[in-house]
Amino acid sequence: MAEARMPQKSIPKVNKVDQPFWEGAARSKFLLQKCRACGKVQFFPRVACVDCFGELDWIESKGTGKIHSFTLVRVPRNPAFKDEVPIYYINVILDEGVIVESKLVGEKKEKVKLGDNVKVVFEQTHNPEIKLPCFELAE
Repeated sequence: MAEARMPQKSIPKVNKVDQPFWEGAARSKFLLQKCRACGKVQFFPRVACVDCFGELDWIESKGTGKIHSFTLVRVPRNPAFKDEVPIYYINVILDEGVIVESKLVGEKKEKVKLGDNVKVVFEQTHNPEIKLPCFELAE
């Protein structure tokens, strides 16, 4: 008889374009790309600047920003997340001006409001090389 497999949380599949981002996250650093030519800061990782197609460098974000929008999930699609409900998915405008999507964590997450200040925290996954950037409400 086949053994039942427990559902597992999905994790990112790292590729050569976003590898520096995930290596930074493993060191608890939130990295963004900045164009050498025009100075645009962007996220998510890409091969070239989205404005001028220039070459990119990696810079460390302050990891702080404001809640732009959020949604609450009470029934996750993947049963591996059932112990985390309710899950707060958020859009954050980082201080550097880019919008990132993530998860709100922490004891005070149920008090979230639009415009709240947040800071990045890193959540370890079942893969020791992958940490996920999440956010918590800032004091």
